[in-house]
Amino acid sequence: MISKKMKNKIKNISVISTGSWVPSNLEDKELNKPTYKILIENLVLKASIGIHDFEKKKKQKISISLSIDVNNNIPHVDHKINNFVSYEYIVKDIKKLINSGHIELLETLSENIFEICFQDQRIQNIKIKLKKLEVFNEVDSVGIEVCRTKNEFKNLKKPKNLSPK
Repeated sequence: MISKKMKNKIKNISVISTGSWVPSNLEDKELNKPTYKILIENLVLKASIGIHDFEKKKKQKISISLSIDVNNNIPHVDHKINNFVSYEYIVKDIKKLINSGHIELLETLSENIFEICFQDQRIQNIKIKLKKLEVFNEVDSVGIEVCRTKNEFKNLKKPKNLSPK
């Protein structure tokens, strides 16, 4: 005969061994498509960014890197630029964003870059690295790294926090 204590152990083991977490978006066909990466590494720009008065008066060098997962349509479409996500357009739009006004936080800049990129429905995931290159003499850079999926981003409130020039 199995004791009550043993039944609880067996019950717990049974639940753990047979149950598993299944993502709620398992049926999302976009997320299950094969992807490839677009890489933009160390785009160095002068930006008006920061919370301190001296950062608001003088632009500073920042580095922007992106790793972008895109639906892999390469074998299925004509090989013309319109059929692919263009890193040229992404870089151009990021430059336009940087030149549009003062941004207080790298975190705000990252969310605005996500907004630019996720306008293209083929983009599924993005990892952004933002670095300030001139903050401290003792280090090469300080910064952040943020990752978002398209679905996560759609469900977030989107900050703008740009001060017009």
